[in-house]
Amino acid sequence: MKPIVLYFTIGGNTEKVAKEIAAELNCQCVKIAEGFDSSTLDLNDFDFVFVGTGNIWGNPHVPLLGYLKEMNLTGSRRFALFMTRFGRGKSDRDVFDKVKAAVEAKGQMMLDDYFKCMGEGRTEFWSGMGRLIGHDARGHADA
Repeated sequence: MKPIVLYFTIGGNTEKVAKEIAAELNCQCVKIAEGFDSSTLDLNDFDFVFVGTGNIWGNPHVPLLGYLKEMNLTGSRRFALFMTRFGRGKSDRDVFDKVKAAVEAKGQMMLDDYFKCMGEGRTEFWSGMGRLIGHDARGHADA
């Protein structure tokens, strides 16, 4: 497996999680920022893509979602979502559904399980069947 981690961050929480995943997998970690030139990154060189975003009132970060909608891919690869929490009143599932729609529109596979880091040592894992495994907490990403 040749993975890569893509993420967008505002306050740095998603970046902390992205860098931890990349360090654990010993793989490339790329920040998708405002005005990111998509021609500088060829995802065809990877077979597994981790995607990180915050939850902004039920929406993923716009630059990251835009990149996913514009990416040009041949063949298939798997995508997995991780997120940090910011929004209120909207579900994390809304973020997942929007990222999944963008990925699948490009003929790629989105894993139905996703991970969110809530801070204070708490994380949540959600299954595609909507089953929660883990805990909920508010705060920032920490060690």
